[in-house]
Amino acid sequence: MRGIIKSNLSELGLEKQFLVDLLSDISHQLKTPLSSVILYNDIMVTKELSPVQNQTFLLNNQNQLEKMNWLIKNLLKLAKLDAKAIEIVKEEQSLNETLHDSMDAIESRAIECQVKIIFNEKEEINFNHDVLWLEEAFINIIKNGIEHTLPGGSVKLTLMENPLYTRVTIEDTGEGMTELDLPNIFKRFYKAKTARKSDSIGIGLSLSKSIIEAHNGIIEVQSKVNIGTMFTITFIKF
Repeated sequence: MRGIIKSNLSELGLEKQFLVDLLSDISHQLKTPLSSVILYNDIMVTKELSPVQNQTFLLNNQNQLEKMNWLIKNLLKLAKLDAKAIEIVKEEQSLNETLHDSMDAIESRAIECQVKIIFNEKEEINFNHDVLWLEEAFINIIKNGIEHTLPGGSVKLTLMENPLYTRVTIEDTGEGMTELDLPNIFKRFYKAKTARKSDSIGIGLSLSKSIIEAHNGIIEVQSKVNIGTMFTITFIKF
């Protein structure tokens, strides 16, 4: 009985710390965009502005609100995954189609950044997975590659299978990362020292890792500065 009570108290302590950390993360990350929205709104209310100036402040507010909306949604997804409050519903489905859907979802961003997405698929591979969740993981990794690659570069996807595992690689020709960055890139809100994209929140890769691990997968990364980065996602069959 003493052991059971001690175990329950330990679990309650971990849950409490989890909630404290989550609320701290949300509060910290919302502070800057929320301050911007309040400032822009105050200016529009108290100052006489031209229609062009009003439009500029409204667009700025819209961008900040979209950022907060995306941040809150993804933080809550991460929290639910970490707390195992989301059921991953796996079905035997085409992994090729899931990757194609991921590419389609991010295609407009690739066109905007002038980055080409290439998919190297040699065979049709079926895999037991939750399509929507795994698609989200792939989208975040592809998006990361696109946004850290200069115009004219590419993000290459490769899908392969053997008797031991199913593997997806996502390789970009972007700015790359240093050896010091690599152990930290899956941490929430971490930004690589070499990153040119200053408005990146640093949560997408953390979410992808949680989703992949929920599918009993492993994600690894290799990178060289000014050459590119390759993510290797491996799903062991046994």
